[in-house]
Amino acid sequence: MLTRRHLAFGSAALAAAGALGAAPARAQQAFPTRPVRIIVANPPGGDDDTLTRFIAQAMAPEFGQPIVVDNRGGASTTIGGLAAAQAEPDGYTLLCMHMASIIQTVLRPRLGYTTASFAPIIGIGGYPMALVVSAKSEIRSLADLRAAASRGDGVTFASGGPGTLGHLTGVRFLTAIGGRGVHVPYGNNPQGLQALAGGFTEMMFPSAREAAALSSQGHIRVLAVTSKERANNLPDTPTTAELGIPQIDSRLWYSFVAPAGTPAAIVAKLGDGMEKVVRSPAFVERFTPLAFQADVIRGEPLAQFIAAQAALFRTLITENNIRLTE
Repeated sequence: MLTRRHLAFGSAALAAAGALGAAPARAQQAFPTRPVRIIVANPPGGDDDTLTRFIAQAMAPEFGQPIVVDNRGGASTTIGGLAAAQAEPDGYTLLCMHMASIIQTVLRPRLGYTTASFAPIIGIGGYPMALVVSAKSEIRSLADLRAAASRGDGVTFASGGPGTLGHLTGVRFLTAIGGRGVHVPYGNNPQGLQALAGGFTEMMFPSAREAAALSSQGHIRVLAVTSKERANNLPDTPTTAELGIPQIDSRLWYSFVAPAGTPAAIVAKLGDGMEKVVRSPAFVERFTPLAFQADVIRGEPLAQFIAAQAALFRTLITENNIRLTE
């Protein structure tokens, strides 16, 4: 038999349970209540750093808290990636994830994290890459390059290091045209471009932003860009699709992710804030002239895109026996 005492106790217990359940919801609504940290897994000054700092500075006033950029460069983005993967899933530690980050999760099986270790927030787009050759070479067109790649050992192609997007794009390109090549890895893209400009190698896939600067100085020739549309800073350069190789569509693509398990409401709030910045006139004015091509993607489509890219790179790495010596 229920007494008034039992009823009173039951009501109090229900009220307490309701209060406990409401606490996380209130915390998510109040987010953020302290500074947010975005890890950039490269040193200051790169494209990922520049994009992240612009977004962080633009978001901070609306969020009412500082948004701090934490550069954790080293080991081909994996130091920063691991730090983000191991952070508390509370929305206060984020990662700028790009194609290099995805490639490393495939290339290094003992890395300690995978793309599944993160909750995708937003993909914002990126810079197309450019197919470039040395101005000191006799290669002046795709037909010339195809011919050179079909002779002997083929062409020498530079990259910013083994397993980088430039390396894998070079491999994909040579496969697509039925050519051959010898990969010459350098410590970073500037070193690779310097070697190309000096005539020590014949081909490379840097970003369209990097290519435009050296092309204007006459050190390299730009044969194509790897985007669906022509690059704003190289308007006279055809796309790879225009040249008949649409499968070469590599982009220096950027996204932001949080540790897996971050509450969906916080992920959505962060995504809303970032999307507002990327679609703002100030962002467009700052980055479009540099060939940045915005392409906002969120939610399940973003998760599927990241998984598809990881699968593509896994196949490419396996089929070409690309390995790192660790």
